[in-house]
Amino acid sequence: MRLSVAMCTYNGEKYIKEQFESILTQTITIDEIIVCDDGSSDKTIAIIKQFQIEYPNKISLHQNHINLGISKNFEKAISNCTGDYIFLSDQDDIWKKNKVEKIIKYFQVNPSMEAVFTNGDLINGKSENFTQNSLWDFTFFMESQLEKPIKLYDHIIFKANMVTGATLCLKKEIKELILPIPNIKKFYHDEWIAIAIAYRNNLGYLTERLISYRIHGNQQSGFSDNLKANKSKKYQLKSNHILGHDVPKSFKECNQLAKVYYRNYIKFKTASKEAKEGFPVNFNEIAEIYLDQFKKCNDSLKKSNPFFYFFRNLSDKIRGKRQLN
Repeated sequence: MRLSVAMCTYNGEKYIKEQFESILTQTITIDEIIVCDDGSSDKTIAIIKQFQIEYPNKISLHQNHINLGISKNFEKAISNCTGDYIFLSDQDDIWKKNKVEKIIKYFQVNPSMEAVFTNGDLINGKSENFTQNSLWDFTFFMESQLEKPIKLYDHIIFKANMVTGATLCLKKEIKELILPIPNIKKFYHDEWIAIAIAYRNNLGYLTERLISYRIHGNQQSGFSDNLKANKSKKYQLKSNHILGHDVPKSFKECNQLAKVYYRNYIKFKTASKEAKEGFPVNFNEIAEIYLDQFKKCNDSLKKSNPFFYFFRNLSDKIRGKRQLN
């Protein structure tokens, strides 16, 4: 059994040393770390090269001549991995010492699974836990409250993607399925991978917090209880509406949902054009669901408040937003 790590870096000098150390001191040894750097201008490359000296033949560094962006950079890193299991890694988190061991045991007990994701702690720029909330709270995956077995595919498509790439491990057999990963605005590599595998009912998860996920800079200042509550309310509103459990009760809610539905329509419509032939998910079908919901919200807006509906549409037209061809 050979184990790989696909790590993407970009100006990560502040935290990458801690991440490397956490990966290299696992209770089960990693065989290779494939690092794809997207044009760092700080000391990131120097730090990586120092680790290469300390751990010869373990770390492979690929420096991009042009900036690829996060999804295409992870595509490159994954494609260069040779392991039977591929762990995705950000540059600024910290792995718990038994992360690899726990995940490999999960695969051994559940051999039909093609990928697994986990929960995590939240830490700040000083590597300190600053909240009792978990990574799943941050991504609105209320696992303990959901009916089992959880329909992971429906959750990702209709509520929110809760699969954080930094916790994800893949079997090598699915590389051909998930690659290439298209470069679509706000449709990142982890969601792309999660949708493909969840559709096949081969996505698993561990409730244990196996990484410390770092929230720093603007991220940390944005993670407040009020923001979390507002986002949670938005995702709950969307999922209840699209699954037929509830209807928006105000012009504001209709308008909010219309914006969300249109963004998702465009995202999945674009994905339907970018997905290679034979990709298992029908993104066009998902896009049409969101388009239908967008139109229903627009009808509700028009009926509830024609005056605001007129001026919202006029404003959208002037700004070129939410215009259907």
